Amino acid sequence: MDSDDDIEYPLDASLQSDGAPRRPSFSLDNLPAEFVAFLTKNEIDPAIYTVTDLPRYVRFNPDPHHTITPEALEHELGTKVEPVPGLEAFCRLSGHVKLRNTQAYIDGRIFGMDLSSGIAVYALDVQPGDHVLDICCAPGAKLCMIAGLLTNSGHVRSDRNREGNQLRMDLTGTVTGVDISVHRLSTCRSLLKRHRLQQYARLFQADGTTFGVMRPSAIDTIHARIMSGKESRKQGRQSERKRSLSEDGVVEQESDMRIEQEDASAHEALNQFHKDYTKDGETSVKRQKATLEALSAMSGQVQEESTTYNGADANSSSEKMVPFYAPKILRNDPQLQGEGYKYDKVIVDAECTHDGSIAHILKYESWGWDSFHKNFMAQDRLDSLADLQRGLLLNGFRLTKSGGIVVYSTCSLSRAQNEDVVAWFLAKVRGRAVLEPLPKHALGIPTANCKRPCRSIVANALGLKSNGASASPGSEVPALEEWHGSAEQEAEMKQLQDHVMNLCLRYDPIASHTSGFFLARIRKIA
Repeated sequence: MDSDDDIEYPLDASLQSDGAPRRPSFSLDNLPAEFVAFLTKNEIDPAIYTVTDLPRYVRFNPDPHHTITPEALEHELGTKVEPVPGLEAFCRLSGHVKLRNTQAYIDGRIFGMDLSSGIAVYALDVQPGDHVLDICCAPGAKLCMIAGLLTNSGHVRSDRNREGNQLRMDLTGTVTGVDISVHRLSTCRSLLKRHRLQQYARLFQADGTTFGVMRPSAIDTIHARIMSGKESRKQGRQSERKRSLSEDGVVEQESDMRIEQEDASAHEALNQFHKDYTKDGETSVKRQKATLEALSAMSGQVQEESTTYNGADANSSSEKMVPFYAPKILRNDPQLQGEGYKYDKVIVDAECTHDGSIAHILKYESWGWDSFHKNFMAQDRLDSLADLQRGLLLNGFRLTKSGGIVVYSTCSLSRAQNEDVVAWFLAKVRGRAVLEPLPKHALGIPTANCKRPCRSIVANALGLKSNGASASPGSEVPALEEWHGSAEQEAEMKQLQDHVMNLCLRYDPIASHTSGFFLARIRKIA
């Protein structure tokens, strides 16, 4: 669903009335028979592929020092730039516009990004200090948007001394990206560095269904010691001042001078720690250890045996996963386990058939349908796809802390990859998760109707005996939906189906004038 590419179209495309090239019309006769069969089986209207004049979208850089106004971008591109209601920093352009050679794009003032990716990120509701996990993160548009929100929403706090001089930057929020493809992770890394967001993100090459690295815990070690030192000094300052009230003014003056000296020593130690923590090597580890011990001594704490230094836990024997990429401050994180180290927000932009992406279809029209079959329509892939999506969602949920949010999304219009997956999941984790409403109309973009989840899939997840035959769990659509249960079971079935239909979101080219995509937001309650 991510996109940061400028789509190329044939040079002989016809011209619109304003002289801009029009995207070529698309004939349904060009679709291969196996793809038409897939659309029929999944109740997808083939007419969506005739809507080829879709707009494209860009996101403005949220950094006020590296952005551009819509008016300035409109002047540079020579085309209308329309803000998207409800989506801060997104604008709509004519679909023919190419960005790669524009100065705003080269300078990193705008990012090419599908609207679907932006809506999925906004559904996460990223807050100050959040630790976010992006499963299936490549090629990185969502990852960069999340990192940008962390950077420009107060997640990086500047501490200043009494003279107003900045002393350090305190990083408290991070984003972790996971993808199975090394090549696509390389693209993620390049995007992060290009947009100067790499210090807030780390990447892992892993299977999203089994990935188990919790959020960075080294930040907690740093932050806890800093805050503990501040609190101890504050209490000491209050105690000293109380005692000095019964003394003469000289004692109070001496006390203030000593406290200021302690503050200066603490700030110096903190500055040294931040310098050392961004260095590698054995000598750096020793410097970090010494600095942490100095901070600990200031706060009157005793050094614990299991304290981590540059990510090394003396009491930990578990094997750590080496990041594909991580900034120096996160590179040697101890990867501690436990409920307290789970992620605040998780987005699962699941691998899918991409049938909702008009851009993909237009590309394969030019590239040839053989590669389309290999990448998306191979039967063995279709047979295992639903199981993969369920596994990704379940693992994302497992890594989310209680009270956290999981967003599930695809760029498919197949019910089997969307409503059926969400309904199966909710039935599987009954009592531990709830669907939350999404802003259907706040964005000013019409939505398509969601589809009713398959009865036999829901019944199977609920452990209810089915009276009708059904296909294997991994198939795209069950063969029959003739499950029948008791009145109580039927009521439970209908309630779950209605819940999914009413609270999930669907967009498609006909109803929404966007590429097709699906979105669900899930709250973990236990």
